[in-house]
Amino acid sequence: MHLACRSPEMGIELPEPVRAPNGIRLEVVRDFGELQTHAEAWNRLAAESGPRPVLSHAWIATHLETRLNPGDSWFCLLAYDRHQLVGVLPVVTVPRRWPGGRKCLRFETPYDLFNTSAVETLMRRGYQEDIFPIFLNYLWSIPCVCCCLHFRGVPGARLPDVISRRLCRGSTSVTEMDGHEDFLSVTGSAEDYFNTLSDGFRHHYRQTARRIQELPEARFRFESGRAEINTGQFMDLDHRDWTALHKTSIRSDESYVKFFRLLTKRIEEQGWLRWAFLDIGGEPAAGQFMAQSGGVLYVLKTGCNDKFSSLSPGTVLFGRVIEEAFESADVQVINFLSGHPRLKDWNVQQLPVAHVAFFPAKTSRWSLCKWPIQLRAPLYRIPFIKKSISGISARLFRKAAV
Repeated sequence: MHLACRSPEMGIELPEPVRAPNGIRLEVVRDFGELQTHAEAWNRLAAESGPRPVLSHAWIATHLETRLNPGDSWFCLLAYDRHQLVGVLPVVTVPRRWPGGRKCLRFETPYDLFNTSAVETLMRRGYQEDIFPIFLNYLWSIPCVCCCLHFRGVPGARLPDVISRRLCRGSTSVTEMDGHEDFLSVTGSAEDYFNTLSDGFRHHYRQTARRIQELPEARFRFESGRAEINTGQFMDLDHRDWTALHKTSIRSDESYVKFFRLLTKRIEEQGWLRWAFLDIGGEPAAGQFMAQSGGVLYVLKTGCNDKFSSLSPGTVLFGRVIEEAFESADVQVINFLSGHPRLKDWNVQQLPVAHVAFFPAKTSRWSLCKWPIQLRAPLYRIPFIKKSISGISARLFRKAAV
């Protein structure tokens, strides 16, 4: 049996997977109904393999249902050892047409700058050396002129595992460092942590916090779950922020609204959903949408009501979330999933992130895809050249899209 994954002008035939010599069974899924039958096992594997909710079925399925670009398609590779799920690779297929009519396939893990990044292969511990080559070999077996697989935003701590030669037999890879993600280790006491902040910023935070606490109508809310109520409140709050002006708020894009509503519902079902709000006069002045898993609190999105900007409610709520984390025995790390200049005031630590691209070992299968990346990688170390190249690359890929 062959599964067909169609784009407007290109039919992509997915070959039937062959059982691996080590007994691993590979399943190819591209129907949401069928994917749902694997949801429980997938979410359990994500929880057991490390605290990163973005690798769960709850997150990936939501992205695939709501945030794909026109013309893109998807399928998921699932590896089973008997009846146990041991590996998952979600794949977005981006067909490209290059000069001369040559067609190539760019395989990517789900990615969205504002909500989905650092998606890589999810594998049970002890199975990495067996599963990743099986996934790559299957992708390289799909008929096309050239192909590649991209992971975007991989945390630096994961890079040795991701690009290990033992995991990539018969393939080559190129790594491009690209920014960092900020995190905060929750060790010691909150007082010790706040004493590491600069005198000026610490004074500003404590002064604004005291001013808000003196307001009789000010109230902090820290809640788990309550997706149906808090999702609407947070979207309203987010749309009153500068994000609405720049059209990056959730309500600025209907597909983002669908994504957000479905995501909060699904991660609530997994017990990961967390909220923090600062209400002033019965109205949300600042909010944070978060997820907690395995001792890590992920700050996924923040929002502020410009009506209260003179009180710096976002800064005060941010500090209270950090204080609550230090007081909780359940949080060891606060991860902000990206790097932002404003976080420097909070004395956060930084972890480099990278984009990793894999290619078949056979030169004729990767030349159109790999050479531009190889040429670009060293130039990316120069900031102003990186900005120019990124703009040119984006225009070329839009032009090449089928």
